[in-house]
Amino acid sequence: MVARPTDPTSAETVAIVTGGSCGPGREIARTLASRGYAVVVVYLRDQGEAEAAVQEILAAGGTAVAVRADVADELDVERLFTETAAAFGSVDVVVHTAMRGTSVVNQQAARRLRHGGAIIDVSSSEAITPDLADELRARDITLNGVAPGLEPPGAQHATADLIVLLDRWRRTPGG
Repeated sequence: MVARPTDPTSAETVAIVTGGSCGPGREIARTLASRGYAVVVVYLRDQGEAEAAVQEILAAGGTAVAVRADVADELDVERLFTETAAAFGSVDVVVHTAMRGTSVVNQQAARRLRHGGAIIDVSSSEAITPDLADELRARDITLNGVAPGLEPPGAQHATADLIVLLDRWRRTPGG
């Protein structure tokens, strides 16, 4: 479901949010859209929730698209990035809130994010392999992990902290 026609050559910052149809991912997607990001809401099972998340973003004046993808499947993640690039021209940021598929998403992000992009991993503590770290460094891609704490996932301060990270990234010369 594509929301609001977009110009693939626009200067909008584009964010993929895995798990963006519910819980903390949905809150993050709405917040990023309110800050001017074009948002890709990634879901696996509940198309209705994903479409509702997109409608919330649209109602608030944002730009969004919902894409179904299994983030643990390499071909699905490759298609996710291809569809995002077709809709918006590029991918700048990946916020990974899904509970699985971290390494698959990070590997594709290392290849497909624009130079100077950012990855925020909210879902796991998987170690970054030396090869992936080299790919990220070579493309000046920032990687941050936000480890869940003792409070429930999606606690307001966790989302606010993540948004502060992305605001800081956006103000840097490469961001």
